[in-house]
Amino acid sequence: MASEICELLDGRRIRFSLNKRGDRPAYFVYYRLPDGRRAETSTKEANRKKAQDAAIAIIREAYAPPPAPPAEPESTDSLLWDDALKLALRYMKANNLRATTIQQYELAINTLRKIVPDSKGPDDITPALAEHFKLVRLEKGRKPRTVENDINNLSIVYGHWFRDTLKIIDSNPFADVEPPRYDKAPARYIAENEQQALFNWLKERWQWRLPVLFLETKAAIGCRIGELSSALTVNLREGRLYFPADATKGREERACLLPAALYDELRAKAGPTYVFERFSEELREVHRRKGNHQPANAVRAFTPARLKRWVQDEAKHYFDKTKARKFKLHNFRGTAMSKARVAGVSTDDAAIAFDCTVSTMQQHYLAFDKARVADAVFSRIQNGGVGRTQQNGGNGEDTERDQPRRIG
Repeated sequence: MASEICELLDGRRIRFSLNKRGDRPAYFVYYRLPDGRRAETSTKEANRKKAQDAAIAIIREAYAPPPAPPAEPESTDSLLWDDALKLALRYMKANNLRATTIQQYELAINTLRKIVPDSKGPDDITPALAEHFKLVRLEKGRKPRTVENDINNLSIVYGHWFRDTLKIIDSNPFADVEPPRYDKAPARYIAENEQQALFNWLKERWQWRLPVLFLETKAAIGCRIGELSSALTVNLREGRLYFPADATKGREERACLLPAALYDELRAKAGPTYVFERFSEELREVHRRKGNHQPANAVRAFTPARLKRWVQDEAKHYFDKTKARKFKLHNFRGTAMSKARVAGVSTDDAAIAFDCTVSTMQQHYLAFDKARVADAVFSRIQNGGVGRTQQNGGNGEDTERDQPRRIG
């Protein structure tokens, strides 16, 4: 491995080298820590030039002097909002919370401060003010589910971080705030004809296979759109698409078995680093083929976020244009879970396969045909416990069609 030099801000020069490990796409930087120990850290960059820049930043951070500890407040009562929030965010980052989770907590606190502008710090929020927060949010027209999320996030910040971790308050004022009630919308199940209508529209609009292939994969394994758009080619193997722990919401590796034909097509089309990396290149060519030279020149290099945004925008355009009954792309995930239920897969097993909790599956995802279940129940009641098959001259046993599934 060729040696390179990182010059620190104080003039010291630290040798390091870059190399790839096994079949991983990103470069690792190898260097020595201030105490002389050897270290190796992923730069998370597959491009060597970007990896060099990332390596220098990693080494400079390793050699940076430790931050001075925060000044101890004279008392917990005197800790103001800015200091409390800054300290809480620091602990959240140290505990490796996801950036999106931290943003949600910070947004909830900032919203609380706007609604109670006279409060100087976390300790000023009483249970009565917590109830006031809920009331004002609802009066401002916020949806009950949004307010429910606000209350849950604030309860976590106050209970886990301000009280249990930082110990700057004694109690959680949001602990007894009851979230607003609202009618739970039934889980949206995407019927086969609805799915095919979207796919056919995309095919006709673009004459291009990749976006349909992307959605077919999402429908087949019920993954999150962010996971799929950032899927790595090295994780497409053995007939499966693997999602590593650092890429999943549940932080556990997941292996998704693919239909053989779909797997083979993905292998054939996969890019050097990302499975759908050819998106930008192919989109540019599609525009040129259509004579749209300006849009073609405007297509930027591939990133998972650009692919995700493009597909979501296309789905929105589809519903606006066709006036079809709307569904979200995320509903492909719930639909896959519902199919697992219909197939007799236990909730526990499905929760493992889809990387979510059992309660989440039960509350949000499992769309099942209630009319079919109700028909079977009332049929038995009205026929004295005899199923339709016997009534129609059968052998007295319910057919698979009439028998509701049981989840273990």
